[in-house]
Amino acid sequence: MLCEKCNKKKATVFYNENINGKVRSFNLCADCAKAMRDAGELEDISASFSSFASPFLSLEDSFFNDFFSLPFHTTGGLNAPSAPKKCPLCGATLSDISTTGKVGCAKCYETFADELEGPIQSAHGKTGHIGRIARGHRAKKEKADRISALKKQLKEAINDEKFEEAASLRDQIHALEGNA
Repeated sequence: MLCEKCNKKKATVFYNENINGKVRSFNLCADCAKAMRDAGELEDISASFSSFASPFLSLEDSFFNDFFSLPFHTTGGLNAPSAPKKCPLCGATLSDISTTGKVGCAKCYETFADELEGPIQSAHGKTGHIGRIARGHRAKKEKADRISALKKQLKEAINDEKFEEAASLRDQIHALEGNA
């Protein structure tokens, strides 16, 4: 992706700003970003979250490697790469997350689960919630965890062609989901 300002160099700075609902976004090369920051058009807040963002810094390189290895498709006679994956709720891309070190919303964790697992693991030591759960939510969480485990076992049973076991697992899942 080229810099939006000079259209010559590769964009390496992805600036997103949302102030009172007014959104501004720029994809800039380092030189243009520095010039805009020096002119006061962009605010540099990277120092305030640099220690948090460090596990996410490797995401950008892996994102671009993955992005440019995607298959190309034909649109109107031009060959162009497929659009990068975006969060369906907030529209954040992996590039946005790697630049800011912050996910856009809770749905981002589901959308980018594979890409975020490593950085979250290195930053927190675990990828699942550990800690206290409100009394009313504990039963829901345990039920959701049980259904998730059964679905995983179901996939394995189907792959191993153990269809009787798969039918039993399917019935257990339906019973837990209340579809029996």
